[in-house]
Amino acid sequence: MNILKQALGGISGGRVLDVASGEGDFIKTLVENLRSYEEIIGIDIIEHTTAPESIFNAEDVRFLQMDAERLDFGDESFDTVSTSNSLHHLKDIPRCIGEMKRVLRSGGHLIIRETHRDIQIEPQLTDMYIHHWVAEIDTALGQIHNRTFTRQELVDLAEGLGLAEVAFYDIPNTDLDPMNKAAIKESEEVIERYMRHAERLSGQGALAKRGQELRRRLHSVGIQWEPELIIVGRKR
Repeated sequence: MNILKQALGGISGGRVLDVASGEGDFIKTLVENLRSYEEIIGIDIIEHTTAPESIFNAEDVRFLQMDAERLDFGDESFDTVSTSNSLHHLKDIPRCIGEMKRVLRSGGHLIIRETHRDIQIEPQLTDMYIHHWVAEIDTALGQIHNRTFTRQELVDLAEGLGLAEVAFYDIPNTDLDPMNKAAIKESEEVIERYMRHAERLSGQGALAKRGQELRRRLHSVGIQWEPELIIVGRKR
């Protein structure tokens, strides 16, 4: 059994809310791995129209534009609430988590999936270095993008939420060939895009120089995605 199925396969999702859905990648994961669900609503502060067609056109999946800090739903409106790789993009994490718990019914599942920076493998360090470099540029441009957490920070966050039956599932992400051409091409495109942003920032020549160094590292060391932690617990 793969880790996602192990973490999610026992959950009858009922009415599901996915917070900060982006283009819907984690909703696709929920669709494929939950034991069952009735409806999935994805919300994001930015309106997205490029969610995977297989879920975007599904009758039981819909997307709404909404601020995660002010969810426009009543108390205990959902049986399952999730968020994936978005906490480090949020301005006020406690408020967002508080809203997620508010709209979750008692006994319902809270699911958090997040990358972390506890890494010792060189190709994964490449991904982390690129990610943190991108976060610096986004921050300089006025966007909210923080460095990824440590694994212990995520564990501490989960243990402070007062949930019952909390379980942790590690996704090591070490199975990708570090020199996978598609992954290197994807990462190269990210570096190129953010190099252009860095070059427009006044007094940020060091950021552009680091981008050049990251490009060289990408092609010499390769890349594997950062490890992830899935946290699943029940609201008391």
